[in-house]
Amino acid sequence: MLAKLKALCLRSLTIAWGYLLALVSVILQLIDAAGDALGDPAIKDQVSAAIGDPTWAGRVLLIISIVTLAARLRSIRKAS
Repeated sequence: MLAKLKALCLRSLTIAWGYLLALVSVILQLIDAAGDALGDPAIKDQVSAAIGDPTWAGRVLLIISIVTLAARLRSIRKAS
C-alpha cells in the first residue's frame, strides 16, 4: 500500500503535502454540513472560535495546495 501511495505522489513529499492540504481544505469546507448531519450545530462555532471562518480557511488551504502542486509538477517536468 505504501508503494501505491508513493507512486500516486510521484515519490515527492511536496506532492503528498499538497494532497494533504487539499484534503484538509475539503474537510474544513464541509464542517457546517457535518455538524448538521451529526446533530451538533455547535461544531461550526467551536471551529470558528479556534481558526476563524472554516469555509474561508478551507478555500485558502485549497489555493495553497493548488499552487504547491503546480510548482512541484512544473519542477518535476523540467527535471525530466
